[in-house]
Amino acid sequence: MRQLLRIRRSPLLSAALDFVDTSAGPLHRVTYGGFGQPIVMIHGLGGSTTNFEVTGPMLTRHGQVSAIDLPGFGLSLPPDNYRLATHAAFIEAYLETLEGPAVLVGNSTGGLLSEIVASVRPDLVQRLILLSPATPPVLPDPRLDAPTALRLLVQATPILGEAVGRYLIRRFTPEELVHLTFEMVTYKPGHIPVELVEASIDIAHIRTLMPWAPEALTRTAGSIALTYLRRSQFVRMVRKITAPTLVVQGLADKHVSPTAVEWMCGLRPDWVLVQMSGTGHTPQMDAPLRLFEVLDDWLATSSTAAVGA
Repeated sequence: MRQLLRIRRSPLLSAALDFVDTSAGPLHRVTYGGFGQPIVMIHGLGGSTTNFEVTGPMLTRHGQVSAIDLPGFGLSLPPDNYRLATHAAFIEAYLETLEGPAVLVGNSTGGLLSEIVASVRPDLVQRLILLSPATPPVLPDPRLDAPTALRLLVQATPILGEAVGRYLIRRFTPEELVHLTFEMVTYKPGHIPVELVEASIDIAHIRTLMPWAPEALTRTAGSIALTYLRRSQFVRMVRKITAPTLVVQGLADKHVSPTAVEWMCGLRPDWVLVQMSGTGHTPQMDAPLRLFEVLDDWLATSSTAAVGA
């Protein structure tokens, strides 16, 4: 913690620095304001609260909005281990500090974790919004991006994934790492709002000073891979969820194939699936205004009819 406080931060990060003590341990969060029901946003693998810098403030008309850094990511300190169950326990502990059940908004790994929490603690989750949630692949799949799948496999491989992560930190500047990441997860990096790019670069600078960063990425990715292999458990988990659920998927997503998400939603015909064209793995960064229109309508109407965009 002292190391974090000594790091020079932009005015944005200085204003956002807020650590919450939970029963699982401290978490860094950003609050965007609003009143009423809690709305909690959870980033994906390698992400942080900065991923919601544009979308978070938009949702304040629907409740009290906050975003958290998963343990070991963003500005949150590392946990004892990086199993998905551990990440989920931190999310549950954070939700327990809020007043009333929350709307969980999860992107990628954050979406998978939101599903886990909703399946085991329905009392904490009022509604569920999944943005390109991490989902086991369906094979064969002509829409699966093979180069991205190979990169994710390397990333999830113990020792190798961490070695690659450390090499990238040495090889590239934080600015270059951010732009490389945007190339992989977004549809058109040039469309990302400037303030989001700047906040991401700020965090990338800080992450280079955190020796646990490569380990957090690889070991969490490895836990995701194990979850994918246990498909029957994943199916049972999805079927246990009782909260009304909206799924938003970018049709240009290279990380989670639309085929996989369609399969998952086929398990729950009561869920709302919105497929967005011209959008990649992070619709909250790719197309925040279009995404907000979808979320605004769903939160206002609580519709459970399938829609398309």
